[in-house]
Amino acid sequence: MRQTDYVILGLLAECPLSGYQIKKIVDIRFKFFWSESFGQIFPALKSLAIAGLVEECAGAGEGGHAARTYQITQSGKDALVAWLGQPVEKESLRLEILLKTYFSGYAAPDAMLSHLTAFEESHAKQLHILNLFQAELERIPDEDENHRDILRVIDFGQKVNRAYLDWCRETQDYFEHKRNAPKGKIELDH
Repeated sequence: MRQTDYVILGLLAECPLSGYQIKKIVDIRFKFFWSESFGQIFPALKSLAIAGLVEECAGAGEGGHAARTYQITQSGKDALVAWLGQPVEKESLRLEILLKTYFSGYAAPDAMLSHLTAFEESHAKQLHILNLFQAELERIPDEDENHRDILRVIDFGQKVNRAYLDWCRETQDYFEHKRNAPKGKIELDH
């Protein structure tokens, strides 16, 4: 099975959802560390249903493919639990900003400063959203006892985004010095 399947199983373990609801949750809750497209979600729902890991809810499905609501089956729960026990696959990280920084010797410092400003704004916004999620979650009673687990994920996102912002400020200083330094000479305090 693919990781998309496990994302779907995990969300359906919380409550029945449609494909559109799954996409919305992924885009809101998992934005800073995971993404899924409709082109991944709908085929995965179909294959999970064929495999007996999810099923359409009774009365759902009127109004076409998009309106179908699915729920996890016991086999789906078993598959989710089995996956949770497996070792984590190698993480992959692709940050275009780092590629551009690596090759920045071929560009004007102003181009990199522009990229860094956009990077900083994006991660400041993500950090703000995570802070809002944390505050909201801490106000809600933890009836399912999963808030602490979710807060650990939010904490990771907050720390990563703070690290990105720290790196961004230091790298902006570097490119400011590079822009203002005589050709070939960059002296920094770092």
